[in-house]
Amino acid sequence: MATTPIETAKRNAANRAVAEHFDASYKYIGIGSGSTIVYVVEAIKATKTDTSRIRFVPTGHQSRQVIINAGLTPIALDSLPTDVLLDVAFDGADEVDEDLNCIKGGGACLYQEKLVAMQARKFVCVAGELSPIALRLPLSIFLLLLFCGGGLSPR
Repeated sequence: MATTPIETAKRNAANRAVAEHFDASYKYIGIGSGSTIVYVVEAIKATKTDTSRIRFVPTGHQSRQVIINAGLTPIALDSLPTDVLLDVAFDGADEVDEDLNCIKGGGACLYQEKLVAMQARKFVCVAGELSPIALRLPLSIFLLLLFCGGGLSPR
């Protein structure tokens, strides 16, 4: 199967994101959903780091399977101790403009992606250089009330 320029851009962006934002000392890493995340997990594996003590928090079934297939250990977000923050969370974007504003939300994992991003010390949006997108995704706006003791606050 031939690699398209878009897939090459995603792979290059993932390699750079991991090179600049992955640290072998991390204990918890968020892994978003979508096609770019496959390349992020590949790049983490390519570091040859001993990942046996790192736990990876997926945002959906697909990313959980990518984590497992790479021989990494997944852990559910709600299994983390309440005082633990993820060291970093990697995720892609459906669209990125020239000012680096990102649009997320073309998939079914948006809510879990937001929770993982909020729980991370650092959020890394991985996106390659793309030509303008001809197909615009419908953007749904919704209100979500969270009742978590004192509520959630962005970190």
